[in-house]
Amino acid sequence: MPKGIRLTEEEQANRRHEIFHKVVKVFLKKGFHETSMREIAEQAGIGKSTLYDYFKTKDEILLYFFEDQLNDLTEAAQRIALQNIPADERLRRVMKTHMEFLQANKSSFMKLSLEAQRLKLESQNELQKKRHTYQDLIRGLVGEGIREGTFRKVDPLLAARMLINTLLPVVFTSRPTGTAQEMMEETMDIFFKGIEVCE
Repeated sequence: MPKGIRLTEEEQANRRHEIFHKVVKVFLKKGFHETSMREIAEQAGIGKSTLYDYFKTKDEILLYFFEDQLNDLTEAAQRIALQNIPADERLRRVMKTHMEFLQANKSSFMKLSLEAQRLKLESQNELQKKRHTYQDLIRGLVGEGIREGTFRKVDPLLAARMLINTLLPVVFTSRPTGTAQEMMEETMDIFFKGIEVCE
């Protein structure tokens, strides 16, 4: 892009996305904190000064990765949450989407999640806000299920956090008891039978 031509917000977002996905392999190979901004620029095929137009620091790059993923996941879940079907079925579909998302990003998710623990507090707080938005969406579906009479009365936020965390051992287990899909369906059955209204 020639100097002096301003990008639209959408164009800038797309460019940031392109840059990150060109450099993620070097992060996974060398480690995020061991990779320099010069190496990042070289991997992206741009000058170091151009890189700074999109990301001022390495923290911003890693923060972008998680924000981008959480935004995509939340948007997909919001579309499902708006469907005109019972809350328990929407919840199952959201969890299936979440599982598929984790599977598609399995290698980068685990490695970069460890690196994210070393982010500055300000960046970690930004990520926390995104996670809370997603948790609140799941909490809303649990609350709808309670109002519909499908689920018994429980703390919807606690249930949401527990439900989200059940996906990690399904996707990242070293001792699978079936396919990821089979394990997720059984996990959901186990979870739902603990909150369904007893006849």
